[in-house]
Amino acid sequence: MSKESNEVKSSYNVPNLERGLQIIELLANHPKGLTFSEIIEALDISKTSVFRIVNTLVFKNYLQKNETTKKITLSRKMLTLGISSMNEQSIVELSIDVMRALRDELRESVMLGVILGSKKGTILEQVSSSYPVKLSVERGTQFSLHSSVGGKSILAFLPDEETDSIIKQLVLTKYTKNTITSKLVLRDQLKEVHEKGFAIDNGEDIQGIHCIGAPIFNEYGYPVASLWITAPHGRLPHEEFDEKGKIISKYALEISSKLGYVAP
Repeated sequence: MSKESNEVKSSYNVPNLERGLQIIELLANHPKGLTFSEIIEALDISKTSVFRIVNTLVFKNYLQKNETTKKITLSRKMLTLGISSMNEQSIVELSIDVMRALRDELRESVMLGVILGSKKGTILEQVSSSYPVKLSVERGTQFSLHSSVGGKSILAFLPDEETDSIIKQLVLTKYTKNTITSKLVLRDQLKEVHEKGFAIDNGEDIQGIHCIGAPIFNEYGYPVASLWITAPHGRLPHEEFDEKGKIISKYALEISSKLGYVAP
């Protein structure tokens, strides 16, 4: 590049914008968050600049600060922008063959969904069951986070402070006799989901319909989506939950690998 080109490029640089983007890129690589001091040390930016930029981004809801740990992380708003872009370009394309393979193995309808916002999730794609009787939903259908495997499998693997923030905002609407309506019970179930690696909907959203789902991670280990099957309770009884949960987790991991995730 010529000296003239360098001078033109330099004249159009906006230093604080450049620093702000550096901070965002740094936090994208540290999903558990960093403190002010850690950001300053990692980027060699002045304390005053970091303070002003971070507080501006927090005020605009692109970053969030945990007042207990003092760690700063990307907010749901920022992550939603990335997920929206990824949805259009790649995640469905990368998932569809895996979804079909899962459908062929278990014969049940397979769904792919994401959390957009802090109260609802959205179905991106589905592959219909090969059984004559099946549950079918349209792309774009929303689901509640507390009563669905799409919500629970993602919530269980989010950073603790983000999960806490979302749960505080949730209204635990009762849809069936099995719907979780206690936030304490929901937190306990999310711990179990984290331990097992998959979530269960025991007729909590629609009476008589069971679902099993697992999270999909991006290259940073952040849960960006969920993969699940749904079926009438007679075809998906309780005694098969663990066996089929492990199968679904395997397929979800395959999609995660396509997104750059490397299992620990």
